[in-house]
Amino acid sequence: MPHPFSFVSPDDTAIPVQELDQDLAHKQSRKQSFWRDIGSFWKRPHRDEVEALPQLAPIEQAPLAECFPRRRRSLQEKSTARRRVIPSLPRPQTFTRQESEKRERLEPTLEQYKELGGERRRALSASAARRATSPPIVPFPSLSAPEVHSSDPNSSPPPQDHAPADVESQKPSSDPHDLPPLDIPEPIVDGLDYDNHSDDDEVDRVALEAEYEQRWILNLSMHFRDKSNREKFFVTYAETPSKWRRLTVSLDYRDAPEDSLEADLSTLQYQRDKSFRIYEAIRESLPDIQFYDTVTNLKLETTPEDGQLHVHVREDANEMINYPSISLFHHVQIPRFTESEVDFISHLSGFVYKVHAGGRTVIKKEIPGPDTVDEFLYEVNALDSLRGCESIIQLEGLVTNDSGDAVKGLLISYAPGGALVDILYDYNGGLHWYRREKWAKQIVQGLSDIHESGFVQGDFTLSNIVIDEYDNARIIDINRRGCPVGWEPPELSRLIDSGQRISMCISVKTDLYQLGMVLWALAEQIDEPERVERPLPRLIDGVPACYSEMVEICLSERPQSRWPANRLLRMFPDRHSPISFQPPLDRHSASTDPSHNTPDPSDFLPSSTHRSAKDPNLHH
Repeated sequence: MPHPFSFVSPDDTAIPVQELDQDLAHKQSRKQSFWRDIGSFWKRPHRDEVEALPQLAPIEQAPLAECFPRRRRSLQEKSTARRRVIPSLPRPQTFTRQESEKRERLEPTLEQYKELGGERRRALSASAARRATSPPIVPFPSLSAPEVHSSDPNSSPPPQDHAPADVESQKPSSDPHDLPPLDIPEPIVDGLDYDNHSDDDEVDRVALEAEYEQRWILNLSMHFRDKSNREKFFVTYAETPSKWRRLTVSLDYRDAPEDSLEADLSTLQYQRDKSFRIYEAIRESLPDIQFYDTVTNLKLETTPEDGQLHVHVREDANEMINYPSISLFHHVQIPRFTESEVDFISHLSGFVYKVHAGGRTVIKKEIPGPDTVDEFLYEVNALDSLRGCESIIQLEGLVTNDSGDAVKGLLISYAPGGALVDILYDYNGGLHWYRREKWAKQIVQGLSDIHESGFVQGDFTLSNIVIDEYDNARIIDINRRGCPVGWEPPELSRLIDSGQRISMCISVKTDLYQLGMVLWALAEQIDEPERVERPLPRLIDGVPACYSEMVEICLSERPQSRWPANRLLRMFPDRHSPISFQPPLDRHSASTDPSHNTPDPSDFLPSSTHRSAKDPNLHH
């Protein structure tokens, strides 16, 4: 059979291909040397006739990039070049990871610890505006050519704005030592970007932060109880204003490569700043990720070999919620809205949002996790039973999935005045007694309605009392969640110290003790009574005797000594006869001036309005 190559003989006497290549290269080299020798021989007699080259011509062509001013890359470009995000295809979560990230192995970060205990973050308060951010990255000086200004001492100082000055205006009027301008050819490559406006980066940053606020919502962040350097973020990703996805983001800071996303996040102090960095790093890859309809876990990992950021997509089995069927709510006769019919406005705290539904602005509360479904059912039933009670927030609707067979959240009325804890903080001791006494009576009335309906509030703190548009106090969050740290009554403190769970011990008596703390905080105008050393000091100065007695009854050590709320309500005098009280010795919470017993119109401004009037630098 003939060989497929003609130069290969059947007796293996053919010349190897490698030798052919070497011989061919040798012959080409000999030919080039031959013509080079002829050229050198011809140049010798004609050396003087060769035209001299100009002195300014470069010997060899310079790289094109050196002919143009160099621009420092932005942080986002550096991040993109350093961390190329590579999302993976969805795949099942391993058993090991599922076990390691169970809720019982997690605990909230210090920044959000109070929020889980019923304390609302000060997102609507001045403290949010005063919150310091993590130290920003110091920008390096630009490598672009600096602006050159006239050295004339009589000339005006250079402009301070960052807008690019006209090129002609920067040239000196005359300079005999100037060399002729060098004609630089136009660039022939695309994509050269010039940093002619230093405000562009700031504008992009503002636009990115606005996008972040609307699309990437940090609900919760937790670290691991084993003290390992890991974190888990619970996020709501709004693909559209009416299409939301639940995500969890897992990060491991142990042995993080240098200049990696994990290394950057480990240096930040605030959880919101970490969440923003995460969104900034993966935002361009989000459309490429195949999300689960339940809860999608994104594990971010930078490989040390190539510095690439990988996004491992898994279904988070630990956070999948078995949403209650719509059949459980047939007795609740209120409007129902699908998720696509609810438009996002802003995030308040946790899994609570300000939304637009049915032509109204309302509050949407979602089920936080798989272990809170029973609390959600309890709250819906309680609010349904308490419809029409003036001192209870009103149930406005239920939110179902788009198919309408499962309930995913509830809608309650919006109270623009904000939480009582924020009002006490913002007014800083400036609330008139008339207003505080009115709120105290409404609070006791609301708690009496709850107890008489057969329910328990369970988390009765200043954060769960809001002020509506008519300056009336209303109770929210009736879900038996439990006592946050510092609000527990004495009988539960002993159980907590012994390591027992107290969820089964929440009762009417625990509500009454927390009522005493709320009334005490209203009298003292203190927004964090849980930080005051126990037992709480007696109310003496500027407080009516009946009010002080009411607080002492609620704060009794023995649960049996705490009167029911409907009996406490009768201790308030008639609303048309103002309470008389002794003048304060060293407090400004009350006054002997009779005008302070009647409301001041300016005192009924919403908390945010009053706050901005005090300090124009504070923004909502």
